[in-house]
Amino acid sequence: MKNRFEQGDTVIYGSHGLCTLCEITERAFGGDVRKYYVLRPSYSGSSVFYVPTDSEALTAKMRRVKSAAQLRGVVASLCGKEDEWIEDDRARQTHLRQVLDGGDTDSLVGAVKSLHHRRLALVEAGKKLRAADDRLMKDIEKLLLDEFSIVFEMEREDLLPFLLGDTELAERA
Repeated sequence: MKNRFEQGDTVIYGSHGLCTLCEITERAFGGDVRKYYVLRPSYSGSSVFYVPTDSEALTAKMRRVKSAAQLRGVVASLCGKEDEWIEDDRARQTHLRQVLDGGDTDSLVGAVKSLHHRRLALVEAGKKLRAADDRLMKDIEKLLLDEFSIVFEMEREDLLPFLLGDTELAERA
């Protein structure tokens, strides 16, 4: 089986975010010798993930970092699109966790835009976003900002307006 990824690749690994593929090696975990991708998270000191190269379920959580053009396209495709807000708290939390775990950039950007717009509407009404929604929004933002900051070589805090559709920043990125 040919490896989809190579040593040195920068990848997004599920909800763990930006990782560097340090090596591809054989290891015996639990007695079986298998080939593994060894991933080091970019923003997490000593953590290491061993992803079996023959596990479709786990390698499906790995994807290459998108190009600048692809990321611009994702943001542009969502500009002007109406937010999809799920009123039922439990259903919304389940959906947001699935989006986070899935790691699909389009879904992540859509979710963070929806959460930010909801938060702004609530603030105007003198209310707050639910704590669970706020936590998930921060987790989704982290995942997105990791990828966008490395691609556009910009500070993470400067990228949020771009994600939310600020056209002036989009022209700079």
